[in-house]
Amino acid sequence: MSYQVIARKWRPQTFEEVTGQEHITRTLRNAVEHERLHHAYLFSGARGVGKTTTARLLAKAVNCHKSDRPTPTPCRTTEPDACPSCREIAEGRSIDVLEIDAASNTGVDNVRDAIINTVGTRPARDRYKVFIIDEVHMLSVAAFNALLKTLEEPPPRVLFIMATTHAHKVPETILSRSQQFEFRTIATAKISERLRLIAGAEKIKVAPDALREIARAGEGSMRDAQSAFDQVISFSEGEIRTGDVEAALGLASAEMLARVMRAVAEERPADTLAVVEELAARGHDLRNFCRDLLAHLRDLLVFKVAGEGAVLSDSTEAERRELANEARDFSESDLVRFFHSLTDTETRLRESAHPRYQLEIGLVKLVEMRRLAPLAQIVERLNALEEALRTGRAPAGGTPAPGSTPTPAASTPRRGSAAGGRGTSSFSPGDASAREHAPQSDGPDEFAASAPQSNDARAETTSSATPNLKLVPPPPTSGGAASFASGATANADAAPFALSDAGAHHPPDAGARSFFDGARAGEDRVGLPVSFASPPSSSAGAAAATAPSAHEAAPAHEEARSNEVAHEGADDAVGRIKRGLEERSKPLLAAALDGARRVITEGEEVRVEFAPEGKYLRDTLRKPENQRLLREVCCEVLGRAVGISIRDAGAGGDEALAHEDETRREKRRMRERAEQNPVVQKVLKTFRAEIVDVREKENAPQ
Repeated sequence: MSYQVIARKWRPQTFEEVTGQEHITRTLRNAVEHERLHHAYLFSGARGVGKTTTARLLAKAVNCHKSDRPTPTPCRTTEPDACPSCREIAEGRSIDVLEIDAASNTGVDNVRDAIINTVGTRPARDRYKVFIIDEVHMLSVAAFNALLKTLEEPPPRVLFIMATTHAHKVPETILSRSQQFEFRTIATAKISERLRLIAGAEKIKVAPDALREIARAGEGSMRDAQSAFDQVISFSEGEIRTGDVEAALGLASAEMLARVMRAVAEERPADTLAVVEELAARGHDLRNFCRDLLAHLRDLLVFKVAGEGAVLSDSTEAERRELANEARDFSESDLVRFFHSLTDTETRLRESAHPRYQLEIGLVKLVEMRRLAPLAQIVERLNALEEALRTGRAPAGGTPAPGSTPTPAASTPRRGSAAGGRGTSSFSPGDASAREHAPQSDGPDEFAASAPQSNDARAETTSSATPNLKLVPPPPTSGGAASFASGATANADAAPFALSDAGAHHPPDAGARSFFDGARAGEDRVGLPVSFASPPSSSAGAAAATAPSAHEAAPAHEEARSNEVAHEGADDAVGRIKRGLEERSKPLLAAALDGARRVITEGEEVRVEFAPEGKYLRDTLRKPENQRLLREVCCEVLGRAVGISIRDAGAGGDEALAHEDETRREKRRMRERAEQNPVVQKVLKTFRAEIVDVREKENAPQ
């Protein structure tokens, strides 16, 4: 007798031998036993899961001659006393059980000749006449329509059993007239157990790991796994081991998959290219390797999500330990991104003329994905910027300390130049260095964060020669601002603000004339900051507040310098704390600390105080994990164990801070009113100017 392949030789002979479809075999056995047979069945599912085999078993069960009625235990063809009906049905030559291939008989004429014209003929020998229509979805629409009436009301003792791998292509009219059974893909463990039974019966020595790899190659199909087993048997000599399976079937070894993931974790793209080179040299199917890597990523994700309790039925204990070690190097979001990217690569491999190039680019892309910033971190930074825009404070800076003397550039962020594009960003790297050298407030072990400073050196060197634009009350004798544009004079008196020269040192009676004397046509003054001042009691007071004398400026500079020297140590400690946070990849925490109103170190406590508008920054630092990290950094910098206290400024009865917050909000409202005034808008646009200071007139309209 000629050799018979394992898939045919070991085809199940009873319902009990059908693997992985217990929910279907139990239903059919009970229907046969209680004679509750339907006239039409539809079996659907993936390839090689037992559809045609189950159809033949059902035909044997209703026609077995060893019983005078249908039996759930038909004859086995290997038994010497098997009945002729069971033997002929198993061999496919029974005249009462007709197997029709719908893929080659798709038309109306085929259905009429094979089914409609013969369905009325009584069975020649058996109890039932059975029509097994394989790949029924291949029938044409006309053929389905011709079959409808016969399928709905067949003659007695007629059964229709249809099998398909695409149930969605079968018309609803056919589905509604049939009992539908969905065959599932078979678990790897059950396929491996069946292969072990076959190997024992065939006296073939095979390692358990090798059987598991063969079962995985079947991808849920028993027939595919048995065909692969046949191929490996022919390839190997003696006992079958895992290496034989990988060589015969072109599978990627677990060691190669681990090498790729290790290269991705360590950001070494050259190692991934070396793996592809090795696969190509061995003649492996690169698309199969891509699918194996996808399955490996899925296992890693399951282990990462479910932890040590993850249930991977097709993995050994050693493999689960290895998965746990690899999963530690990646986050869930990393693995999801890898999976989607590799899925796209696998899709491109189908149609690519150079699959090796596609796989190499796809693996290098996985390595580059590790360098992307997490989306959560980007959203967190955007939220910080949004909060800064809402409160008017930069995310990496705070308000000027009480009693300090901030430079004009420290009052507000620069805007870009209207002509020439010389303006710089308000969050440029130079701002951070300027903030580190800003004067600090009084008090031991205390510092106040200063506002961002401009790093435009040209504006600073020419500030003495060119006057700054400042909105201040006009002198009573001046009669308002001078005419600076056509039609502006008529509306100047109606504005609660006027222009004056805050940069040049002219006598108070110089008025607005000094502005035009000092300003040069076409000079770019955009970007100079805004500072706020209290309303003066007289024009002389306004001029004095606007242009302080040299005798008054010198003591203020000396006081600021003394404050800076006195608190250089505290500022250095806070700077080192912020650098420590940045070294731990926590730039947002450093920005939150920089945006605090005050940071005070008193004994064994570090107290961080925030203004009311810094609620977002305060809440960020109050998170348990952030407080724990901040405490570790503070202990490391200060050299002693300290506690962290995060509170609102003024929560402990600091009325001066609360008053200052109210004053600052009032000044911000004044600035908004000034910017909305049409006269101010026109002068800013005409001279490309910037508001430096805003003061309210005593008789200003409300």
